Amino acid sequence: MYNERLKTLKIAGIIVLVIGILAAIFYIVYSFSLFWQAFAAGITISVLLIIIFILLVLAVYLWIKNFLIKSELKKREIELEQVKIQLNMYKTKAKAERHGKV
Repeated sequence: MYNERLKTLKIAGIIVLVIGILAAIFYIVYSFSLFWQAFAAGITISVLLIIIFILLVLAVYLWIKNFLIKSELKKREIELEQVKIQLNMYKTKAKAERHGKV
């Protein structure tokens, strides 16, 4: 009876040990998969943050460039108006000179 109990305990111990080893293997595989998922998510988020940063810098650069082009355009429009006024003055002066000579 003692031997049968000892055999039963040995079998139960072996079964518990096998289940424990399987549970440890599943835990290790699961934790590694979680680690790799977190690693992949971190890389993905990092790449997305870099892309967002580059697009933000590009947007600011284009906004500043647009602002500078608009201010330069205003200067050129004012300059064009002054040239138009001077041209009209020269035209009227030339007409007056032609009418005075003719």
